[in-house]
Amino acid sequence: MIYIRSFEFVTILVIFILFTILIYLGFFTSIDNSVFNTFNSFSPGQYLLYSLVVISSFAEVVNLIFIAIIFTVIRRTRKMGMILMITIMTLAILVSYMKPLVAQPKPPESQKIPALPHGFQLESDSLLTEARNFSYPSNHTAMITAFAYIVGTILQQKTKKYSYLLWVLPPIVMFSNLILGLNYVSDLIGGLLMGLAISIATSNILKLQVPFVMNRFKTAHQ
Repeated sequence: MIYIRSFEFVTILVIFILFTILIYLGFFTSIDNSVFNTFNSFSPGQYLLYSLVVISSFAEVVNLIFIAIIFTVIRRTRKMGMILMITIMTLAILVSYMKPLVAQPKPPESQKIPALPHGFQLESDSLLTEARNFSYPSNHTAMITAFAYIVGTILQQKTKKYSYLLWVLPPIVMFSNLILGLNYVSDLIGGLLMGLAISIATSNILKLQVPFVMNRFKTAHQ
């Protein structure tokens, strides 16, 4: 995991802002439609379809909040879990309010999702009803990127191999969402940039890599 300093953070943030402005002005509409139509022409089998839904489901707010709670309960990962939870909720709120501002319409309703078994469905990509008709940026991609960055930063202190493996998750979720027709490619890129920017900010502000000093309270009490 590469430590990202202020310069790199500002660069990512500026790229995200400029990219968002271009999306708002419609510069990527033709590219989005072309890529979407290419992926939408692919018809996965039923088992592959279920697998793709499971992959995309992993990046849902509820599931990642549940994982963050588990991390928070475990003493050794408590701080990481708290920061992950704060980051997820921050992203969920920002994405929900940002979607109507950019107002990029969702892709045409996919015909693949209704074929799923009864009760087996994906969570909406936004918490607010007003934002559910819009798709930029992708909440799922932002969430899984934040998860990969925060958990990967802690894992890197023990083993770099597994921390790098976590970065396989964002492109897998992005590919899954494209196949399922849930997002345009620009939504996914925007979600990736936003998730990275917010997770870097919360990790630096809350000092992710500095462990809790558990005995300071005991010392003060004595």
